Parts: sequence; C-alpha cells; structure tokens
Amino acid sequence: MMRERREHSMSGLMVNKRLAVSELFALALWLGASLAPALAAENGPCFYLVGVGPGDPDLITVRAVRVLEKVDVVFCPRSLRKNVAPYLEDKNVLDVDWFLWRYYGQDPSELGANQRRLCEEIARKRRVFVSQVRCAVRAGKTVAVLSPGDPLIYGPHAWCLEEFEDLEPVVIPGLSCFNAANAALGRDVTKSRYTRSVILAADDWPGMIDTIEKLSAHRTTMVLFTMKADFDELVRKLSVNYPAPTPVAIVKYAGYAEKEEVVRGTLATIREQVDSERLPFEYLIY
Repeated sequence: MMRERREHSMSGLMVNKRLAVSELFALALWLGASLAPALAAENGPCFYLVGVGPGDPDLITVRAVRVLEKVDVVFCPRSLRKNVAPYLEDKNVLDVDWFLWRYYGQDPSELGANQRRLCEEIARKRRVFVSQVRCAVRAGKTVAVLSPGDPLIYGPHAWCLEEFEDLEPVVIPGLSCFNAANAALGRDVTKSRYTRSVILAADDWPGMIDTIEKLSAHRTTMVLFTMKADFDELVRKLSVNYPAPTPVAIVKYAGYAEKEEVVRGTLATIREQVDSERLPFEYLIY
C-alpha cells in the first residue's frame, strides 16, 4: 500500500514537473513577444522600411544610406540590389518578393477558386518572410526592408507597417517616381490655369469606390501610377470627363538619366503617339 502511494506520489510529481516546464516555456514565449516593443524602445529602432528612390542609384537619400550603414539584416528585391550594392557590403542580404502585399488581410474563403489558390500561395511565402524578420529581431538584429521610390506612395511593402506594428517600425522616406517625373516634365504640376490640386491615382481596383471616372469628374490635374495597366483603357476612362484637347504627358523610366523619356500629346492624339505594347512597367500618365 505504501509502495503504491509512493509511486502515485512520484507520478504526480513528474506530471507537475512537466506542467511546470510547459508553463515556463509558454511564459518565456509570452515574455519574448511582449518585451519586443520595450527592447526596441530601449535599444533604438529594430525595424526600418526604407525608400531607396526611383531610377538611378544617386537618387537615394543620405538618411537612407545612414540607416543601411547601421542595420544588420537587409531584405531587398533582386531588382534593387545593383542600385544599393555599395551599401550592402558585410550585410546579411535576403530576398523579398514584390507581390507579398497582394491579398494581405483578405479571407481566402471570400475568393473564387483560382484567386483563392493564389492567395494561399502568397500567404505561405508571406509567412516565411514574416518569420525571417521576427527571428532576426529576436536574435538582436536590426532589420531593414528596402522599397523602390517612396515606400508609402503605392509602395509594395507598406503592409509591413501593420504586420510589424509591435516592432514600432521607422519609415525612411524616399524620392518617388512622381517627383522624378515632375522634374522630367520641367514644370510645377500644382499650377494650371484653373486648378492648383493634383490627384494621385492608379487603375481601378475591384471593390474600391475611387474610380478613375469618378476622380476625373473634378477636372483637376491627375497623375496615374500605371503599374502595367491597360494603356488604351486608361485613356478611355480619362476621356469620359476630360475633353479631347486636354494635354497629356507620358513619362517613361522616371529617374533614369540615360533612358528617361517624355511623350506629350492630348487625349485625342496620345494613343496614336504611343505603342502601348512597348510601354515599360515604370511609366506615369499626366
């Protein structure tokens, strides 16, 4: 009887020990997550979203360079690596895809079969990236995610501010292709005969109410970030509210000194002046 009691007591002790270890492990994880903002505040920023400008490498800002000099881990799209290569020496550089913003925060069950599969595939890649960032921060590393142009003007990595809100992200502004295109045009786009406002827009997005047709009803200056949208369709939408003689300019490769190009026309003529099949990804419509 005594032996049975001892065995029962020992068994209970082992269970209690296992529970205690599990509870301590859970507590450690909780403390690690909850202390991240405090550690960031104590040791300085641990996560940066850095705009590196459009076009040529010399359009990066001094502030962006200074941040790159002090960070440990850099997430950089492959297409930007050549531009920022001088600042990545001795850094741990990892790839980050452009398209991780797509479907962010969206419930896959609300999508059709094909979109749902794409959404789930992107979500898997996004989870890998998020895990990499958080592992680096837990290891005491300072992380930077590089974004073309200005990260908060149609930037592909702006979603990181929400995802890593607990890390208290610091945004380093960059020169936008909008600024570079204004310089290429050689004029103040906030001044015209009848208006002093500029609307920045992109192609219509499913579910959004700020369509090009509705925005163009104001008849003020518009700048469209095209991102490979259908050129002829964009011109058609603009023609709903703007008269045919309205001046139009296409700026290709804004910020690239050697290949920057401006095509000027009107809504009536611009489709004849531009081969839509040969337009680059990097062009804006004014």
